[in-house]
Amino acid sequence: MNFRSLGLSLFLFTLAVMPAGGRTTQAASSRQTSSAVYPNTVEGLQKLIADILRSAKAKDSATETALMRSLLMPEDSTWFTDEYGPGFGASLAAAYRRELPSLEQEIKGIYEANVEAGRLNPKIVGYGDPESANAPIDHFLNCMNQVVPLYQTSFLGDQPMIQMTLKQGGGGKVTAGDLDGYFVYANGGFRYIPSEILMKLPNERPVRIHLGMNVMQSKIIRMVYARYPPEAYTKRIGGKVIVRVDLDRDGKIQEAKIVDGNPILSQALLEAVKQWQFEPTRLDGDLVEVEVDVEMVFESH
Repeated sequence: MNFRSLGLSLFLFTLAVMPAGGRTTQAASSRQTSSAVYPNTVEGLQKLIADILRSAKAKDSATETALMRSLLMPEDSTWFTDEYGPGFGASLAAAYRRELPSLEQEIKGIYEANVEAGRLNPKIVGYGDPESANAPIDHFLNCMNQVVPLYQTSFLGDQPMIQMTLKQGGGGKVTAGDLDGYFVYANGGFRYIPSEILMKLPNERPVRIHLGMNVMQSKIIRMVYARYPPEAYTKRIGGKVIVRVDLDRDGKIQEAKIVDGNPILSQALLEAVKQWQFEPTRLDGDLVEVEVDVEMVFESH
């Protein structure tokens, strides 16, 4: 891992032989973090981390564990796809899930080491403006659908730093200082995302455009028609429904979701649209992502 590219400074290296084998923990998500207690502000994150460090110092393992687990992104969270789109967001979410089993133990080890060293009052740094943020943070923010703040801690000075232990033969492990990553506010609480996850973002995000079905009709390779649901027929339910489809640069459906309409009718259209196939779309010669709304009117009988 190139720590310089992550915008972090290395604080101390100590040579040690790391034990063989991986770390196994059972990661869990907590939805109990209250936005009233830890609001989406620098002060909110400051209070949360202070509570974690305080519980670790007091050997209150139950509180410490609950607060640390609240930093893990819930398994059903849509934050990555909401912020980075169904294409890139889905791959980032998958990468995060692969890291999830070891994150709790990583956070625990680093924070407890800081407690032992007497580091109990880290500075919190927030980034919300790509124009004023350094690389690669500006890129992480620019890639978002709608910019939301990224936060970092600074236990060892004015800038985030990490303290590492090197393995014999190369490689290493962060053992104290700051977590090598960022905090975001998602699903009602602060969540930690390792830098290596966001570093998977492409150098340039493809353009996404919204087109109507009058334009996209000619690009449909395969169309499956929605069937009138028997339940809707029995209950004489009718009306207009809308399904939004997100296509990647190759024209493949990345996501299809119901936007409006009766749930019974909308689900029928959704299942049909998921089977559609499209040609890629170009804008000024470049492949682009496309968002299109598919509308259908079901007439009751």
